[in-house]
This record gives sequence, C-alpha cells and structure tokens, in this order.
Amino acid sequence: MDKLKTKLIINSAYYLSKLINSTLRLRVFGKKEVRKIEDKGKPIIFAVWHGQLLLPTYYFRERGYVGLASRSRDGEYISGVLKRLGWEVVRGSTSKGGARSLLKLIKKIREGKSLGITPDGPRGPIHKVKPGVIYLAQKSDALIVPVGVAFSKKKVFSSWDRFSLAYPFSKATLVYGEGMEVPKDIDSSKVEDYSRLLEGKINEAVESAERALGERR
Repeated sequence: MDKLKTKLIINSAYYLSKLINSTLRLRVFGKKEVRKIEDKGKPIIFAVWHGQLLLPTYYFRERGYVGLASRSRDGEYISGVLKRLGWEVVRGSTSKGGARSLLKLIKKIREGKSLGITPDGPRGPIHKVKPGVIYLAQKSDALIVPVGVAFSKKKVFSSWDRFSLAYPFSKATLVYGEGMEVPKDIDSSKVEDYSRLLEGKINEAVESAERALGERR
C-alpha cells in the first residue's frame, strides 16, 4: 500500500509540474554566461532556495544534472519526480551526518557533472545557507551559480520554505546570478562568511527575477 501511495504521489507531482511549467510564459536571464562556463568544462553547483524548486527542476530537466534528496518521505517524493525529469539523484543530506552524501556529490562533480542544490533544505531555516554547499565547492573546484525565480501569479504555502506554486499561464522569470568560487585553502572559520555571501547572491538573483518580472507587466 505504501509503495502504491508513493508512486501515486510522485506521478501526481510530476504531471502537475509538467502541466504548470509547460504553460508558463518564461524568460531566462544569464544563459549565455552559464553556457560559456559549461563550454569550458567547468562544473557548476546551481543553488536555489527550497521554496523555489518548482521551475528550476523542470527547466533543468534531461540535462544529466545531479540532485540531492533527503532520506525522508518527502525526499522520496522529490527523488521520484527528479528521476522522471531526467535528473540523477543522490539520497542523503549535506548537513549533520551527511559526509557520505558529500563525498558522493564530490565524486559526481569530479566526473564533470553539474549539481542542483537547495542550500536551505531539507528543513530550513528558510533562506539560510548550510555549510555543505561551501564545502562541496571548496573540495571540487566547482563554481556556485545562484538561481532566482519569480512568478506573476502564484500560491505561497504556509510550509517552512514558503513553497511557491505558480498558476498555469503565469509570467515567469529565471535569473542566473553572479557565480561564486570558493578557494581551496580557506579554513573552517571562513565557511560561515562564504555561506552569508552566497545567501546574499541568491537573494540578489531572486530580486533580479522579481524586477525583470515587474518590467514585463
């Protein structure tokens, strides 16, 4: 019964994502810059707030990107949807007890694959970067690229991440923000500084997406 329920939820979420995202009137900013980075063979860690997952997971579909999903029940649902969208998925966490997951992700990056990470997931605090993503970039030499999203019409849920569900046929913007490198030689005392810096860069990308959306109205 549990397997049937899980499959039903995954399929429903997948088709809902496909239905909504395929109807959005989307504009994307920063594509050329990201393409140049990828053309150079530089792996990227795309960082997006957990509550804005809906659009990026669909937009990045079928690219062979690697996503991280927790071992919780919610993580099982997210993992199932990501796989249906053509993502490769590593199960685990970048927070406490997540050393094995981090090592798996580092291996994927060193194989030349890019990642999608929600640095405030899986349970918050909202819009607070956890150190795992900084460690990943430091150990793998990947570039962190913040991603911001905005919708003209949306439902914002009362969940911890304030998850945003766009209405079909809404206007939408996705912005790639300024990339951030993490030097290999930083000590542990600097990780928090880089975490705050990344928080600011993701928020700036979100604000840019909102401004771009406002200019279209």
